[in-house]
Amino acid sequence: MYLLAIPAVPLTNPSTFKGLNIAGAWAGDRIICLGDYADSWPDGVVGDGDFSQAASGVASESEDATDRSPQAFTESCRTVRTVNYGYEKDVSYPTDRVWALRNISKKLYVRSDGVPTINGGNNFTYEDHDGLEGFPNLGHVLLANILWSSDNSTPMDFSDVQGAWAGDRVDIRLMDDVAEEIQEEEWMDISRREATILYNILLEEGDVRGDLPEEPKTSLE
Repeated sequence: MYLLAIPAVPLTNPSTFKGLNIAGAWAGDRIICLGDYADSWPDGVVGDGDFSQAASGVASESEDATDRSPQAFTESCRTVRTVNYGYEKDVSYPTDRVWALRNISKKLYVRSDGVPTINGGNNFTYEDHDGLEGFPNLGHVLLANILWSSDNSTPMDFSDVQGAWAGDRVDIRLMDDVAEEIQEEEWMDISRREATILYNILLEEGDVRGDLPEEPKTSLE
């Protein structure tokens, strides 16, 4: 999630972070959670630039990237274990600010204060907004939308085996930094819809109980 989230403060000399994964480096990229049983791609996602030619067998499999298998793509991937935030994490990603998960391709967004968290009584509440750090958070919203597989046994309850956002361009920004753009370009706020989906998933899994509370007006302003 932090590779998609542009820090609240500019990173100092990010070019010196050689070999490290820099916070915000994936912002605006196409994002997909590719299942082990996937044998297809979302339309219009795969291009030559999406593959590492150094990956074993990838370059020789096909000259046309759209013909390559999902398995060939996974061979070109690398594991991300740590992210360099440039500063202390709470400086780069303050928990008292509202963040927006944005689907740039579809002009949709979800506010961090529109995602209720689980309190000590295992109930959903809007009273404990914690920026990107709450549970659940914008990362869970993202995951529920970017799953892609070809096997009906793989999806979570209340999410699709082929997510509506799979392969879309996504970023996470401070709401204050994008509020004007969102308003002028008439992006759609789907925070409540996504909160309902998360509630149903966690209710089914037994992680939350009770009803989904109404979203307070303050978080909508």
